[in-house]
Amino acid sequence: MIMLRKMACALSALLIGGCSTHTDQSISRTKAAGSVLGSETSYFCQHASYATNDSVYRGGQVLSHLLGFWTAQQVALVRFKPLSENEFSTEYWDKNLKVVDSRHYVRGVDYQVESDGTLDIKTSSRCAGGDSPGLGCTWSKIRLFTDPTGRLAVIQETGGAGIAGIVPVASSSKYLSLFPPIAVSDGSLPENLARCPESRASKVEAEMKRQKVEPTFVVGDVIVPYRRYDPARKEVVLGPREDLEGTKWRVKDISGQYVRVELIEGEYKPRYLNGVVHRAGAYSTQFGSSDGYKAAKPYAGDHGQVFEEFRKDD
Repeated sequence: MIMLRKMACALSALLIGGCSTHTDQSISRTKAAGSVLGSETSYFCQHASYATNDSVYRGGQVLSHLLGFWTAQQVALVRFKPLSENEFSTEYWDKNLKVVDSRHYVRGVDYQVESDGTLDIKTSSRCAGGDSPGLGCTWSKIRLFTDPTGRLAVIQETGGAGIAGIVPVASSSKYLSLFPPIAVSDGSLPENLARCPESRASKVEAEMKRQKVEPTFVVGDVIVPYRRYDPARKEVVLGPREDLEGTKWRVKDISGQYVRVELIEGEYKPRYLNGVVHRAGAYSTQFGSSDGYKAAKPYAGDHGQVFEEFRKDD
């Protein structure tokens, strides 16, 4: 009872305090056209074709995670299966079309049905504090429905309210994720499953392979510059940097972040030291990937730019 009174006071204080809100504007354009339980069974891709991505505000990319099933492994699709007027189940299938896990839902206990067929599922609710300087409650839920194109729309709603010290605080957010349906009426479930969006992990793995830079030299090699990173085009182009043109270097060490080299031929005129000239036989330095290069190619590694700009001398 004491906790309830404190919560009431906190929420009342919020009426005169501040709050922060965020709502994905795509939600207002996503109309409910049917219930996910409107047919005998429905299949949806595990990975979203769209998810809110507004700065720090990000919607869920993975359907089983949004449904609270974090332990289901290797999930490729999610099946919604009505069991009765007041019950349904979700089944989590792998790419071989085997059920790896499932969950049973009961109306009035696990979910509610709105007049338009939307399912409301409360995913969490928690209050804490009372004896400490802060007091607050947080909650989250998801709303599920199918849009006019048959995609499963999942709106994630989160909120919280309380007092930090003597300052009232509140926040609420709404994110949207859309999951393509998988047709099964023609018996081609495996083929249709292959059309599902790639997982974020798969995309990262593919990008890592695309950006990977193989070493072009080893310690002891003589190397020469022959290409340069163009920050405007965000790519490596032919022709050495002007300050490195005509130079040759011997590789002394390749450490975690840098390649240490010794100038053995030509003159090096660093762009950041106006007028300074370094000559062969008396100068060594270290090269690594620039911040701009690493921003454009985050999976190329700390040596990537050096390996792309220098090659072993013929």
